[in-house]
Formats: sequence, structure tokens, C-alpha cells
Amino acid sequence: MRNVRNDIYTIYKGKEYEVGAMNPDIVSLRSYDPSDVSDGFSLYKGVVYIKRVHRSELEEIYSITTYAEYEGIKFQVIKEDGDKILLSGVIGDYRVFEKLGMKIVDKGVYEKWVDKSDVTAIYEEKRPI
Repeated sequence: MRNVRNDIYTIYKGKEYEVGAMNPDIVSLRSYDPSDVSDGFSLYKGVVYIKRVHRSELEEIYSITTYAEYEGIKFQVIKEDGDKILLSGVIGDYRVFEKLGMKIVDKGVYEKWVDKSDVTAIYEEKRPI
């Protein structure tokens, strides 16, 4: 599995980028690839390359969320660290989350690190914006 993706993305000139700020006309693209400087991206705060483009230049804008099936329940995958993933449960019966050994981290939000081998599926869902 590639890095966990839970964000908004777009296709610009045939390549996928993360979307930063956006308004009806202008969208800020984020890249971690230094070679994108040749396409007008600028290094921002020494961490990420950004470029602002007109929305009309984009092929599509969509959200991607990563999920995993664990103990027959669909959870969002928050992080990945080696052979482990961090699962988050928000919607559901808190008693089920507690039975699975999940810890409450915020009001109504439960999380648990599990081995990837303990999940039956890891997948992304893409939704148009």
C-alpha cells in the first residue's frame, strides 16, 4: 500500500497533486517533488512546492479517503507506520469500539493501532467534489 491518503486531490497536466486552498476560481496545488519547479511550482517554507492555478486548468477535483476492514467493520485509516496502521472509528456503537480495544481520543472518536495482517482489506474511496 502506498502512503495513507485522506485529502483533496486534482489532476493538473496529467499528474495528480494534493489541493491546498481553493476558491471558485483559484486552486493551490501541493507537491513534494522538486522536479515540479520546472512547471512553475515554488518551494514554500522549505517543505512543500506550491503553485496556484485557475480551476479551469484542472481535469477534476476529488477527495480520497483510505479505509480498512477490521473485525468486519469499516474504519478510516489515519496513519501507517511499518506493518501497523492507525484506525479511527467515529460513527457507530461506542461499546463495539471499546470491545475492540479502541481508545477514545476525542468526543465520539476512537482509535487503535493494529497490524496490517489483522485487517481483511485496505482500500481508497474516491469522491468527486
